[in-house]
Amino acid sequence: MDAALLKILARIDTHQLPAIPKVLLSLIEAFQNQQTSFDDLTRIIAQDAGLSSKVLAAANSSFYQQFGELKNLNRVVVVLGLETLKTITMTSATQQFFSQIPASQQNFLEVIWFRSLACAHFARRLAKLTGFVSPDQAYLTGLLHRLGQLVLLQCFPKEYSALLSEHSEDVIEVLEKKAIGISHNEIGAHIIDTWNVQGFIADAVHYQNQEISAILDSSALVKLVNLAAQLSRFDSPREARVFESGYALFGLSQPLLEEISSDVMAQVNKTAGSLGISLVKRDDSTAVIKARVDQRNAILKRLGEHTKDLAFIGAITRNNDYSDQIDDVIGKMRRDLKVLFGFSATAVFLLNKENMVLEGYSSSKDETLSKLSIDFKENRSLAANALLQKRILDSFNTVLPDPFPVVDRQICRLLAAQGMVVIPLIAKNHCLGVVAAGLEATDLPKLKAKLGLIAMFSGEAAQSFLNHRQIDELILDRLNTIQTDFQLQAKKVIHEANNPLSIINNYLYLLGQKLGENSPQEIGLIQQEINRVGELILTLSDTQGAINEDNDLVDINVLIQDLVSLFKGGLFTSYRVNSVLKLDDKLPKIALSKPKLKQLLTNLIKNAAEALSSGGGDVTITTQDRVYLGSKCCVQIEIKDDGPGFPEKISNNLFSPVISTKGAGHSGLGLTIAKNLADELSGTISCSSVPGAGTSFQIFLPRKT
Repeated sequence: MDAALLKILARIDTHQLPAIPKVLLSLIEAFQNQQTSFDDLTRIIAQDAGLSSKVLAAANSSFYQQFGELKNLNRVVVVLGLETLKTITMTSATQQFFSQIPASQQNFLEVIWFRSLACAHFARRLAKLTGFVSPDQAYLTGLLHRLGQLVLLQCFPKEYSALLSEHSEDVIEVLEKKAIGISHNEIGAHIIDTWNVQGFIADAVHYQNQEISAILDSSALVKLVNLAAQLSRFDSPREARVFESGYALFGLSQPLLEEISSDVMAQVNKTAGSLGISLVKRDDSTAVIKARVDQRNAILKRLGEHTKDLAFIGAITRNNDYSDQIDDVIGKMRRDLKVLFGFSATAVFLLNKENMVLEGYSSSKDETLSKLSIDFKENRSLAANALLQKRILDSFNTVLPDPFPVVDRQICRLLAAQGMVVIPLIAKNHCLGVVAAGLEATDLPKLKAKLGLIAMFSGEAAQSFLNHRQIDELILDRLNTIQTDFQLQAKKVIHEANNPLSIINNYLYLLGQKLGENSPQEIGLIQQEINRVGELILTLSDTQGAINEDNDLVDINVLIQDLVSLFKGGLFTSYRVNSVLKLDDKLPKIALSKPKLKQLLTNLIKNAAEALSSGGGDVTITTQDRVYLGSKCCVQIEIKDDGPGFPEKISNNLFSPVISTKGAGHSGLGLTIAKNLADELSGTISCSSVPGAGTSFQIFLPRKT
């Protein structure tokens, strides 16, 4: 394909192809009727080549690959679903409402439409007559056979309008190539090829005007569309040639072709009449296709009113639809970018405001993008610049300082494209992220024409993101309120339950003292179980921590006070422990696992109490903010007792399993568990012990607020 041809093809944008306004209007009104079926929608869409090409292009994208190849228009409509079809329809209506196609071009559009619909009906009728395997495929190919003319009319309005005015609608390929550089059948075939549709649909469009002798041995679809295209121009003075073609290709007689033509043209004229379009005979027996101007204007006015209503209703729907998960919102946005603008490869980066980076969003099927993160700083990436500057940027027209960011090359490689366009997602001054779409150099002219619509779309998409984020935050606030209320009630229960437990424990202690050496072992067991009940009751306040333990903001001082309150009712009384708290009131809440910290403190406090002699003693618990271990800022917790301390042989293997000094019933694993818990909290634990003077444990936890 030569450079001139590539330049022409670069101007083609099938997403902007015009449709007959009355067909669009019928489709919009069909969506408003709850009784409309997919068959009804198919019948309407099947009247217009522009609309059909849009739904086919959407259905044969990567989003719908799981359904296999889609050639049947009814299956295409079902697979796309109502929401996608509504999006295509609304976009088409909006584009035509604002583009205001001139009356002269509108007439050419109607001529192309009339011939396309006639060719579609002829192709299906001939397919049934000749036993072709798929009459619906033949219809669809016939409908698309002049797709290239719609493209040329859109991309070269002045040049092609002049050509059509001079030669009617039957412009031969030689004249098109001379005036523009490419023929409409080449363009139509090229577009269909981009849909990756197997079979001979593109060939049938490409060779629609070939001499009969050249296609005698070609596929049935090529021959069907060639003959159908000739029959669709049956009103032109070339009837004898058409009869010869019908006989040469399929052995069809002149009377049979005349009968088929009469039936099909009656059906097409009926459809055209309902749209205000008619076939008028001239004095020289040729025909011209005309539309009633008053009816056309009335339809355009109604279409404009519907377009405004749809835009208003669509905005309300998007602003109030909170049922979808964020994954669904992103999926729909990517689908719409493909349907509306042809961006088949896209990547989404969402702004993480905690660490100010753009993080790649990945689906469950492909986690490649999640490995990419970009600092939200100037010139770190085209993505960062687009969001900082709040405007759409592309890699072909935006120069970043050397060295060029490698991450941008990686994104382009993931998108399988030469470059990319980056679209910022901003709503109400909230920077939410960006969408990067694969872009080829040849796409730049089309991109420029669509920037306004893309900006409008990105604003709506960003608003949808913001709505969902705000709803999520509201739900989280409500959950936090519920959690706070629950914990308050739990603390009341703990307080009330600890009172009778403390009384029972005290009486058991006094009973053991009175019995002395004759005290049964069961009393100690009962005390242990009561202490365990107290610990279980205390976990009532940790329901949320158990669910989301890695994201808790823990008030360490409050946790220590709760634990000491529990131990006062049992263990401390049994061992005559006096608790001393020296808590730093400036200590912030720390992000860590509350259950793990509680277990660690419980082990150390219990060890400290049990290490004291029968005469009792003090357990002092101290907290201090901003203690540094090297360059690491930490929160320190110290648990100190004035007991006998550790023997030297235990101090040497302090956090390894040892024989306990507490006697029978103790495994000697407590400090090993404590060390493991400190490691899991990303903290450090150390110990200093002086025989006869006591032991002190220090815990250093990362200061993550």
